[in-house]
Amino acid sequence: MSEVTKVKILTSATALFQRQGYHGTSVRDIAQDASVNIALVSYYFGGKKGLFETLLIQFYEGYIKELDKESSLNEYDSAYDCLLSFVRSLINYQRSQHLLARMVHREMSVDSTLVREVMATYLQKEKHEFSRLIKHGMAVGEFRRQPVDFVIIQLRSMITLPFMSPQYLWELFQLNPKEPYFIDRYMDHLKAWIASGLSSDPSSHVQAKPHIRIKQMY
Repeated sequence: MSEVTKVKILTSATALFQRQGYHGTSVRDIAQDASVNIALVSYYFGGKKGLFETLLIQFYEGYIKELDKESSLNEYDSAYDCLLSFVRSLINYQRSQHLLARMVHREMSVDSTLVREVMATYLQKEKHEFSRLIKHGMAVGEFRRQPVDFVIIQLRSMITLPFMSPQYLWELFQLNPKEPYFIDRYMDHLKAWIASGLSSDPSSHVQAKPHIRIKQMY
């Protein structure tokens, strides 16, 4: 029963935090929405702060697991294919956790000790994975040489914005990032963007090269 109660609290907190923000949500709001005794929030999570930290870490543990899963696949036709796999996995993960993703991305824009710790732990890992792959693509001549930091900034913005600002997409473009049709169209666009923005031969959308063991090249 305790696991069921914890899941109910986490689910309610996610919905309320993403709708009202961390500071706009009280422990009483969460307990009432979850239909549990208010004392259980402190009992299981140590209060609102502990509950928020649990959600933040839960999201990024899953996020990084997607990167690790792709990194463990050690053969790719090209760095382009590998990068697309990274992007597709992260987008699908956020879609599956769209309420939590919106809450996390929004709260990560506010400076705090917790946010700095998360950046140093999880987002540093994300930066490392993208950086080593992009640098590899440049080293073997598959990607054009350009500032890696700006490539990562652009790429990450395209990966996260639909889930950070879904209201913007819906109100102005009638696009819903939760729907499969959006993911399919968006991935087609990202494929073209990566090919034109990174590929040394955009017209071919990166011709297949002999199998390269990416992990051994770094």
